Amino acid sequence: MIEQLSSIYQEEGKKNAPKYLQLSNTFKTLIKLGVLKADDRMPSFTELVIELDLSKDTVEKAYNILKEENYIISIRGKGTFVNSGPALGKAKVLLVFNKISPSKKKLYESFSQTSEGKIEHDLLLHNGSLSHLKKIIQEQRNNYHYFAIIPIFNNVSDQEVEKVLTELPSDKLLLLGKAENNFNKEIHSVYEDFAEDLFDTLQQNIKPIIHFDQLHLVIAKESSRTLQDVWSGFVRFCLHFNLPYTVTSNFEVGNIVSNTLYIVTDDQDLANIVKDSKKNNYQLGKDVGLISYNDSPLKEIIGDGITIISSSFSDMGKIAALQIINNELESVKVPFLMKRRGSF
Repeated sequence: MIEQLSSIYQEEGKKNAPKYLQLSNTFKTLIKLGVLKADDRMPSFTELVIELDLSKDTVEKAYNILKEENYIISIRGKGTFVNSGPALGKAKVLLVFNKISPSKKKLYESFSQTSEGKIEHDLLLHNGSLSHLKKIIQEQRNNYHYFAIIPIFNNVSDQEVEKVLTELPSDKLLLLGKAENNFNKEIHSVYEDFAEDLFDTLQQNIKPIIHFDQLHLVIAKESSRTLQDVWSGFVRFCLHFNLPYTVTSNFEVGNIVSNTLYIVTDDQDLANIVKDSKKNNYQLGKDVGLISYNDSPLKEIIGDGITIISSSFSDMGKIAALQIINNELESVKVPFLMKRRGSF
């Protein structure tokens, strides 16, 4: 391959172009001719400096052009390789989640199953840190064709999040679980509408709800846009139907009130309500109502089952994968559902 590299580079040298363009064009030719195939390792900077008598800066500029045009991809700790992306049959996608949870696991599994054999993907976590996401984007922006990101952060404004996200081209970015209309710039998303979804779901179940003396939303004391929207949808529902309600940031054991419908966003509060109900001999679904956000295997078997409300994360993963496979990013709202079990 070195002989062919040198030969084509010499031909490129006859053209009136900077050396870094001559080198990048040389590799484009080698890839198009099939001399360098998908997933082949690219020569190191040192090899090219020695073989072609080039400066390291020239090689770096050439490789940056090849990365930007998706001919090659760098994998941290492994090296630089010929891309196996769209031009060669597959797109390479980086999924960036805030955390791993049962719902995120469903999303990931659905994305993987739908994209199997068609998309190569990796998963990283930003752990709710905007600075960590910014670092991921800066390090990986030239290594993937698409980024699918869950932009959930605490104590961070939409403007701050948008500033980081727009470091990526809009045609490479798909948000998961976040409505794009929270930002000034249009960013495609497979999203949930937390306020409207909660209002509509509770409205559809108004008949069993009005049998309770009051509704109590237990919502984590975080200022994320997601939880603000949940609070908004809940309060609007209660005011619309003139229902007594309470909102607290946590549930403390010993404060259970009979004939109250509790809606919780955090599993620790769920556990405390279940404990307190047992302590007071209250039957879930009869003496106390309980609805929890997002499903898990345990919620199916606690008591006679915990009623859950949740977006369809399986649909979210499937829709996102199909959009990337078809190279047609657009904003789509995912279905929201309630699974009624014994607790309500």
